[in-house]
Amino acid sequence: MRPLLALCTLTIGLALAATAPGTAAAAVVTGLAMNVPTVTNPPAVDGTLGPAWQQGIKVDLGYDRQTKAASSERTTAYLLTDGKALYVAFDAVQTRTAIVTNEHTNMVGVDTDDEVKVALWPSGGSGLNYQFIATPIGVRYQYSSENLVYEPTWAAIGNVHTGGYVVTMRIPLSIMRGAKQSEWLINLTRWEPTTGSLYAWSGGATFQGTTDTNYARPLTGMPVLAAQKPQPRAGVYALGELASPSIGGSTSRAGADLAIPITAGTSFLAALHPDVSNVEQDQQSIAPTAFRRFINETRPMFTQGANFYNNFECDACPNELSLYTPNIPTPRNGYAVEGHEGQFSFGAFDAVGVDRNDAAQSVVYRTKPRNLFYELQRVAVNGTPADNNSIFTNVHDYTTQFSTKLDDLKHKFVYANFADETGSLVTDPNLAKFKEIGGGWYGPTWFCGGGVRSLGAQYNPYDGFVSNNNIGGYGVFCQNTWLPTHGKLKSFNVNGFIDRYHGANLPQNPGYTGPEISGLDQTDSNFAIDLVTRSLWEFQANVGSSYLYTNVSATPIVQYLMAPVTQESTTLIYRSGTSTPTTYTFQQGNYGNGRLISYFRNTTFKVGTRGAFTLEADDTRQYLPTGPVIQWLERASFAYQTNANDSVAVGVRRIIGTPPFPNGGNNICTTNTLICTNLSFAYHKRLPHDELYVIYGDASQLTTTPQFIIKLIHYVGGEKGT
Repeated sequence: MRPLLALCTLTIGLALAATAPGTAAAAVVTGLAMNVPTVTNPPAVDGTLGPAWQQGIKVDLGYDRQTKAASSERTTAYLLTDGKALYVAFDAVQTRTAIVTNEHTNMVGVDTDDEVKVALWPSGGSGLNYQFIATPIGVRYQYSSENLVYEPTWAAIGNVHTGGYVVTMRIPLSIMRGAKQSEWLINLTRWEPTTGSLYAWSGGATFQGTTDTNYARPLTGMPVLAAQKPQPRAGVYALGELASPSIGGSTSRAGADLAIPITAGTSFLAALHPDVSNVEQDQQSIAPTAFRRFINETRPMFTQGANFYNNFECDACPNELSLYTPNIPTPRNGYAVEGHEGQFSFGAFDAVGVDRNDAAQSVVYRTKPRNLFYELQRVAVNGTPADNNSIFTNVHDYTTQFSTKLDDLKHKFVYANFADETGSLVTDPNLAKFKEIGGGWYGPTWFCGGGVRSLGAQYNPYDGFVSNNNIGGYGVFCQNTWLPTHGKLKSFNVNGFIDRYHGANLPQNPGYTGPEISGLDQTDSNFAIDLVTRSLWEFQANVGSSYLYTNVSATPIVQYLMAPVTQESTTLIYRSGTSTPTTYTFQQGNYGNGRLISYFRNTTFKVGTRGAFTLEADDTRQYLPTGPVIQWLERASFAYQTNANDSVAVGVRRIIGTPPFPNGGNNICTTNTLICTNLSFAYHKRLPHDELYVIYGDASQLTTTPQFIIKLIHYVGGEKGT
């Protein structure tokens, strides 16, 4: 196992001010700092504001990010502690719009219902950020900047009444790491999806959202207990699988995920025989693309530390990640070190596979205030290629990337990135470099920025993601959003994008004996509008053109041309931003050697109060000189939220036909009938110290995987993700 280190952090310097509250009645805070009182008898967390809440400190969420003015509806929060937990209550008045409470299962559909939010920085702006979110009926969401799989036990109870709602919370201090009594920061917000209002306790002209560290304010009076060293934790799983011999047959497995604290801010992690049976996420799409299709990582081994890597700025740029973990085969074992120490954050992992090792290290330093950062990241691959068709018997690939950004925290920033790749895939070091400089101007509702960059012909990290290399040029993106305070429009956005990239030593047609040619390799020009009404209708439209130097022939004779890959679109959405939208999109444009027309249709509707049924029908029709090429996608799914901790989902999907050419996606059906059908089922139950999964099939595959899985995870020690 190779040593691992990586640093990524948030930093801000804020002056502390204390306000002493009373105990008979809640003390009202008029400044942007609060001193939370410690009480002997904490209040009941039952969705009501009993007398015990009057022992706490009282604050108002008086700023609206949408209007940049005073909040239109009143929200009052109460805070106190008993030395073991932070208690927070929200009393929200809501008369302008109906209260939205569609979701019933924790961690499903965040920001689609009305919500209240607590953001905490236990060790100051340089450290970890935690968010605790609850809806008016007590559905919970929580996030940690350290771990994307953060699911500790905490309590939230909501109660809807005439003219508003009350939410009460109990947040144990033991589920947060690295606390320093003198450096706690906090912000409180309330989200109103039907109007787009985000009410905040601390906000201002450049306020970006709940986790904007620049508006986090001091929280004094927190107990020393919160600074104790976190507990080690283990998640031990046992799995039984009934499966077809074609995918390996029936089996049983066991394994564990471990986290052992080294300091209050740093931990050693290990995944022993990691499991990848959480396969209920369907990412299949037939949306036209001439580039490689990007998919999201779902494996806990890599998602838990994802925030420590790829911490660099990139504006109006093609995908250019030096670390893209879906390229890494599932390892036999994995090891990692992750943490925050002062103004540094760092992470490193070693994925030990069969005849292969994939490792990455990252370290980030941020100044105080957090207007300047430096990042150094390295990714290494040694061993057998994952692709059996590779011409290489073994791969040795090493990519080192340096990034920096300077931001005045008001309106402008500049950044720079440099990366260098070496190893068995590189024959000319001068062609294996990535260079970029850029910057921009921004405000709460507007942005304009971009960069100038070059990617060498041999710059293509084996564990990375590069959409297009052997190019040099620029990209610029600008947008502005208007948020009317009155009338039928909720928001109106206008944006434009342009890039121009030249390539060198471009490949020629077979038999070409002339000089090497360099010229345009990729161009994109796009102008778009997006408007949303207060009745939640949304209209989107874009016009423009895109060209790519690519292979436009599906025959054995390869023909490279600067070919159009244009798709102008018009979209209409009903119930935009809710959990039950209906969407219709029409796209058209010249694409490759023909004209491409695409339709995308999707609707979700409620079945009772807890069920949701989704239907989707998409098709692409490319008209070539040799005749039309047609592809369909049909998808139906049903999800039922039994309660806050139980959910069940079943899905069926078919992809029929051939994708347009050129195609950079992964949705080519290779069956004789050109019909790929997939059926999947997933049940998930969350208990205080256990999780149960019952799964059939694999929603991520083109065709049904003949497998039935029962998996039980038991958590020992610290809470999940802490």
